[in-house]
Amino acid sequence: MTDLPCNLCGINDYTILFGPGVAQVNQIVKCNHCGLMYANPRVRDVDQVMIKNFDPNWTLHHSQHRFEKESLQIRDYQKTQEFLNKSYPNRGKLIEIGSGLGHLLNFFKQDGWDVMGIEPLRGGCQFSESEFGIKAIPKTIEEAALDENSVDVVLMMHVIEHVPEPFSTFKEVYRILKPGGLFILETPRYDTLMFKLLGKRERSLSCDGHIYFFTTHTLKKMATNAAFTVPKVDYVGRSLTLDRLIWNVGVISKSDTVKQTLKWISTKLRFNKIWLHLNVRDMQRMYLKKPV
Repeated sequence: MTDLPCNLCGINDYTILFGPGVAQVNQIVKCNHCGLMYANPRVRDVDQVMIKNFDPNWTLHHSQHRFEKESLQIRDYQKTQEFLNKSYPNRGKLIEIGSGLGHLLNFFKQDGWDVMGIEPLRGGCQFSESEFGIKAIPKTIEEAALDENSVDVVLMMHVIEHVPEPFSTFKEVYRILKPGGLFILETPRYDTLMFKLLGKRERSLSCDGHIYFFTTHTLKKMATNAAFTVPKVDYVGRSLTLDRLIWNVGVISKSDTVKQTLKWISTKLRFNKIWLHLNVRDMQRMYLKKPV
């Protein structure tokens, strides 16, 4: 395990917020210079390394939950669609980093965009192409090596918190965007009342795959360090099934007994058939622009 410097300011000086196994498998620290929170050291491979080795056939046959989640959450991006359509009335080239099974890309494809996915999970790429006719490259954005100044819009929804070096990702997105192009990303935020109240129990903090934990300030700072401007920030919610909400309560409890009990109740009462939209302002959708 290697001690890591801050990916925002490069300084290796931090305060330990939560030890290993307290909030999640990793120790979580806060940079004393710029305030960025991150997992340090990391005791397991990052997600993009792990999922490259997943059997595509297994993925395709065990993705029902992901299919339902992606298809339900399309409705959460209608305001983003409206924002982009005002900026691009004739549409253009749109890339999604971490495109999953391709539901969000298909939403924009149906609206006239020329779309393509970047997704290390090979099974997800195969599904995108077979189900929606959308090309998806089974690589990271850095490995894909797209042409400079070739893309109008890049989407990255709930991915930046998983990547090993987010600042490098910001710079690569900046490189491939056309001048005036837009980078829209969404990630949990940790300058919220929810985080202050829950601390180590906060649901997004508990995900072992999350290795960066941004406040609005640290996310903006990383964006501006990469030369983006920040025209818009929204604090957004998510559409989810009632059983997913109950599952989150189990995560917050930090109790396996509570989790199993709530899972039994959810299954018995078929809570997966009930959906709702919840916004406690613990997620941020940031609109970034590459200057002309």
